[in-house]
Amino acid sequence: MSEKLPPPIGELNEAILELEVYNYITRDSDLQQTACQKLAALLKRIEALKQAAAERSDENMANTLLGYECAVAFVNASISMWILLKEGRPDDAWRRLVEAQQFVADAVRAHPGFAHMEIHGRRLRAIEELIFPPQNFTSLGMIVRKRMCSICDEEYGECDHLVGRPYMGRLCRTVVTEIEHVDHLALVSEPANKNARIVEFSVQGGRRNKMTWKVTSEKIVAHGIDGDREGLTVNAILASDGFVDY
Repeated sequence: MSEKLPPPIGELNEAILELEVYNYITRDSDLQQTACQKLAALLKRIEALKQAAAERSDENMANTLLGYECAVAFVNASISMWILLKEGRPDDAWRRLVEAQQFVADAVRAHPGFAHMEIHGRRLRAIEELIFPPQNFTSLGMIVRKRMCSICDEEYGECDHLVGRPYMGRLCRTVVTEIEHVDHLALVSEPANKNARIVEFSVQGGRRNKMTWKVTSEKIVAHGIDGDREGLTVNAILASDGFVDY
């Protein structure tokens, strides 16, 4: 955003610049923890400012603050990812990476002033490909009976809101509320949700974690209607929430 913008925008820019210097794996973990605490406090302040803008019907400012909210959340998630990696918790770090990618995408959608955030999206994609091992993503094929608009709580398609657009400081999403049936499960290379992935798979002597490659002695048991099955089995995350952006 422009440096000529009035407070609190100028103050928010300075706060983000001060804290994003910790968004590297080499930074001290204690300093990173402190930075995350400051970012959490900053998020609360932005939320209050955004609410005030919405109450006075200043949609441009509300959407601008939504962009800042997403930008701060991106920095927080990214720093948390590095901390978790250094703690030997790659599965948790992956979840924070995916969150950071979503926050970048949301910031770009929130307001034109955050188009520059796309460079962070490219950086996160490089981190995904260089730091983490290749993942096997899953996708559920299903027939959805009903999905609701997150802005007005009406059935999506019956209202005037468009998914992915900002409205008074909130991004429109759809919330799946009724599923007619699940049709199939597929392995995909570009999933809608990167948290939907195979977490571990069976090997001789136990199960292997996809991230760490460590084998634990506990076996994965596939429970079927005709009894437990042996052979290659996997534990996978099939879905993580009810929100759909597209």
